[in-house]
Amino acid sequence: MAELTFRQKLVVGFIAVWIGLQILVPLRYLFYPGNVSWTEEGHRFSWMMKLRDKDAEARFTVRDPATGRQWRVSNERFLKRHQIGEMESRPDMILQFAHHLARVWEKERGVSGVEVRARVCASLNGRKAELLIDPERDLVRIERNLRHADWILPQKEPFERPDPRTGRVDLHC
Repeated sequence: MAELTFRQKLVVGFIAVWIGLQILVPLRYLFYPGNVSWTEEGHRFSWMMKLRDKDAEARFTVRDPATGRQWRVSNERFLKRHQIGEMESRPDMILQFAHHLARVWEKERGVSGVEVRARVCASLNGRKAELLIDPERDLVRIERNLRHADWILPQKEPFERPDPRTGRVDLHC
């Protein structure tokens, strides 16, 4: 058998890395604690798509710590209805929206150093709604990264087969 040339080794190496990524990226959810359908950590690009139904409602509050003044945010002012529906059940998008709100308050209102908190009630697969993220955490101080998000609260409600849906899930928690 002939020795591989440098170019052939490079191609084989590239193919090996590509195959490795195709296997590891969808399995990364295994490295996060908790139910991936609840926390969404590692959910995108995994082999678990469309295995759950999640409804949520998010209410954001912006606060100026210097004055104590607070503003209740109307999500519709910043996002279209379908964008709100996507954002409300996904913690990474909630965090991204909180950072956006802080930038808007600084740019448009001249208030810097604001705190943004969110009360997010979510229901997974017909369960009773519960808090998805810690409403006491200032989301502006949290950086987006791939580590486990300790500001996402663990799911407490055990799964019991729900009654057939007759309409919208009660999202009060």
